[in-house]
Amino acid sequence: MIIRNATLADLDALVHLSATTMREAFGPPHNPIEWVDAYIAESLTPAILAAELQDPKAQYFVVETDAGQAVGYAKVRRNPPPRRMVERRSLEIQRIYLLESHIGGGLGRKLMDHCRAYAAEKGYRAVYLGVWERNERAKAFYVRLGFKPFGWHAFQFGPDRQRDIWMENEL
Repeated sequence: MIIRNATLADLDALVHLSATTMREAFGPPHNPIEWVDAYIAESLTPAILAAELQDPKAQYFVVETDAGQAVGYAKVRRNPPPRRMVERRSLEIQRIYLLESHIGGGLGRKLMDHCRAYAAEKGYRAVYLGVWERNERAKAFYVRLGFKPFGWHAFQFGPDRQRDIWMENEL
C-alpha cells in the first residue's frame, strides 16, 4: 500500500471514493439512501472537491494498492479547534475513509498514523475529528488509537439533526 499527497490528477478517484464510502458508511440501514445521495450531490461534487484540493489550508492523502488502485483517502485542514479543546495548536482530520472491502486489515491505522505524522511535521501538538455518535465501529477505532472525546456538535444530514462527537489525540 502507498499513501501519498493527492493532486488535481486524483480528482476522479476522490469523487468516486467520496461517494462510495459515504454510501457504505452512512447509507441504509443507517440513513435513507436519498439523504446520502443528496449530501453527495451537494457536498462532494467534482467542483467542490477540486476547490478543496487547491485550498492552501487543506491537504488530501490517497491510499493506493501496489497496483495503483485508490482504496481510501483522508483530508486534513487547518481550522480553529472547537472551543472545548484545550490544545489550540491542533489540526482537524476532516475526513478519513477506506472502501469497506479494505477495512480491518490495519490500513486505517496506517492512514491515521500518516495524518498524525503530517500534523507533527507541521508543528501541531494534537489532531481532532468529529465522528457520528451512532458509528460505534469508528468510535471504537479512534479510542484504540488514543483519541478521547471532549464534546459534540450538531450535523444536519438531510432532515435529521445528528450529533458528531469531537475526539482529540495529542501528538
